[in-house]
Amino acid sequence: MNTKKSVLLTGGRAPATLELARLLGAAGHRVIVAESARRHLCQHSRYVERSYQVPPPRQQPDAYVEKLCEIMQRERIDLLIPTCEEIFYVSRGRDQLLGFGDVLVERLDVLRSLHDKWLFAEMAREVGALVPQTVRVQSPAQLREAVQQAGGPVVLKPVYSRFAAHVRIIADPSSAAGQSTLPEPTAEQPWLVQQFIKGRQVCSYAVAHDGQLTLYADYETTHTAGQGASIHFVYAAHPQVRDFVTRFVRRHQFSGQIAFDLIENERGELYVIECNPRLTSGVHLFTEQREAAAAYFSRLGNTVVPAGDQTCMLGMAMLTYGIAGLTNKDKAKRWASDLFSARDVLLTRDDPRPFFDQFWMLADLAWQSIRTRKSMIACSTSDIEWNGEEA
Repeated sequence: MNTKKSVLLTGGRAPATLELARLLGAAGHRVIVAESARRHLCQHSRYVERSYQVPPPRQQPDAYVEKLCEIMQRERIDLLIPTCEEIFYVSRGRDQLLGFGDVLVERLDVLRSLHDKWLFAEMAREVGALVPQTVRVQSPAQLREAVQQAGGPVVLKPVYSRFAAHVRIIADPSSAAGQSTLPEPTAEQPWLVQQFIKGRQVCSYAVAHDGQLTLYADYETTHTAGQGASIHFVYAAHPQVRDFVTRFVRRHQFSGQIAFDLIENERGELYVIECNPRLTSGVHLFTEQREAAAAYFSRLGNTVVPAGDQTCMLGMAMLTYGIAGLTNKDKAKRWASDLFSARDVLLTRDDPRPFFDQFWMLADLAWQSIRTRKSMIACSTSDIEWNGEEA
């Protein structure tokens, strides 16, 4: 029986995808990458046998799926693993792709419910989780009314968003309700007015097959890119978080990759905030754990968790966003300690090229940002993001 597989990864631009490629490659699997960006981190990794440039999924969804089918057939792919937000377009073409190999993705209706922050809150409540009080608004008038009626600080966010790019925290709702700078939600682009929960932020990442966890990690959010994604990772082994994730995937018989953002308040109560049904940075906690690769293929007899006391980071992000967030001496000491004790997830002795490729990628994004007058973060997802569009 041949245990070595040919795997196709999409989303080669992400550090997490590079980590997964290295993990699979080190375990002896053959890794192919499909990416719509001209430059990406996996392009010259020694663990990637071949890289294909494909049509942008957001702008050309049909051509994108057709190209993936062509690659799967040509490379005799055993398993396709989507990693970034192009996962929704892969899911859209799931039935077509399954004719050429296995695909680690749920149906689009399942992913829609998880990606929609309003619908996901209802799913979380169904398994007994605490969820912040939330109001869905579809007009500026509804938003102002919801903010005005809030009994304390609130968070404003689009129903579909990523990296906390549009999140706003309103500390004093009574004075903010009449501001002209508030967002303007519509029926097509609704927003949420959500109770602000103060406390410890924790993220989780898992892989499941038919409702059973095969891989699991969680980590506390200590350093972030602005208000967005974590850039420093230490396994937290939070029992309440693992219990919620286990119950959620079992209840919904979920198969695929799934990640959650949660907050533990000062009383130890755990609130579930939102879900990312895709690969996230939690995979960095499994570096060099070859047994973790098997978790992506099928159910195992156990759940793989991070081994040892690994601490890792996105080095460039720690230097840029980290320095910008130094507002007092205590934060500076914590930042310096974390910076010098963590490994950079991009820089490895046996695969150094991606570390240097990141500078070309950043230059490319900077040029796109100047040309389009959008933020670099917005440019980084402009060809893959999905905001609930109909199939």
